[in-house]
Amino acid sequence: MAKPSEIEPLQWPDFLKKMATDWKPGEHWAFVVPTGGGKTTMAAGLLKTRKYVLCLDVKGGDKTLRKLGWERITKWPPTNADRQDMADGKPFRRIVGSTDKTPQGKLRRYALCKKILGDALVEGGWTILGTDAKILTHPRFGGLWEDWEELLLLARDVDVSVLTDFQRVSGQPREASDQATWLAVGYTRDVDAVNRLGEMMGRSRAEMRGAVDALGELPYGFLVVSRDPHRPIILTRAEKL
Repeated sequence: MAKPSEIEPLQWPDFLKKMATDWKPGEHWAFVVPTGGGKTTMAAGLLKTRKYVLCLDVKGGDKTLRKLGWERITKWPPTNADRQDMADGKPFRRIVGSTDKTPQGKLRRYALCKKILGDALVEGGWTILGTDAKILTHPRFGGLWEDWEELLLLARDVDVSVLTDFQRVSGQPREASDQATWLAVGYTRDVDAVNRLGEMMGRSRAEMRGAVDALGELPYGFLVVSRDPHRPIILTRAEKL
């Protein structure tokens, strides 16, 4: 069982306030939460602490992303007016890709994502959410695994942060877990999964199991683990969009 001092329950506003300073540019997140577990809702809250955000809407018309109310872009790069706003310190948060479901629309969406993934490494400073990276990188769909892998491996050097999500531990590419600085996990009874997640972040089995037990007993929805072993494990619950 983890020691009480290693677990820090935080209300959602306090958690976001903490992450606004503790989550540094170039640090990646990995969410391991089943479908419907609220991972996109949590990501949406976290992204509000970032100024320059691109949410890759791989499926075209993601319902949760629509609730953000952010403007959708179908062209890249940003306009001169957008660039000027960014230079003036104004936030630039956009959902990337059209809602066109035709084969041609999908190809244009993937091409746009590919362009952005490459330019992000050149420009630096972006935060990128890939809610459906498995679709984006699968050969039958987006086929952009090499671009995504390069982003994960090199983004830290240019202060680009990447958020990826997975339904289960086995579905998480090694590169994503190796590069993650922060891990968000929903409550689970799968002991083996909890052990693997602990190993991924350099935490002991006892520490992780104690945190998961606490998560089940408290009215919070996620445990957040930093790769830094000196940081406590945070328990919080994302508010609905």
